[in-house]
Amino acid sequence: MAQRFSVMEVVDALAVDEAPYDNLEASVRVIRNPPRDKDGLCLQPDDASAEREVIMNENRQRFAGHFKYADMYVGIGRTHDEQTRYNCGRCNQEAKTKCQLLYETTKGVPFQLTPEALQAGSCGDWENKCAGDPEMRLALKSLESAGFGIALNGIGFSCGRCPFAEAARRPDSRGRGGYCRLGDFTTFYSACCVLNGAPTKE
Repeated sequence: MAQRFSVMEVVDALAVDEAPYDNLEASVRVIRNPPRDKDGLCLQPDDASAEREVIMNENRQRFAGHFKYADMYVGIGRTHDEQTRYNCGRCNQEAKTKCQLLYETTKGVPFQLTPEALQAGSCGDWENKCAGDPEMRLALKSLESAGFGIALNGIGFSCGRCPFAEAARRPDSRGRGGYCRLGDFTTFYSACCVLNGAPTKE
């Protein structure tokens, strides 16, 4: 009768013959550190070259991956708000004034959205409403971990409402007319990310 081995026994046996993995001999990656002011915000260079756009595109993709940045071309399209508000009342997670993702005090109990939150509240998980994207009642994410806040402006959030954005010296080849001083890239004013600095209600 053939001897039987568990999956873990086979994996352990194979691992003995493998050299420990390391990438110490790999090419060393570039660490970018753009010029910054005394507050640590990036200083916008006067450079509209194609080479500069390559750098900005990489920076933009980095923000999409780490900070959920999205515009019409970068990031998850469903998380871009062409109306530049990103408010709870227009989020796919909202159903009958309750958020299906967040909870306030008790897990499993959907967060009750106030009229003020419906108009100007938002969090890092905002996505536009879509009939082809059904949601599930979860209420498993806390307000704090989602970065929930209500904009003092009474409208919502976007790069156009963020103090870390300024006008680009020149729009890029896709027409982005703003510049993000946190990430060193041009941006549409309708875009947004979880680092948005619009003042929020206490």
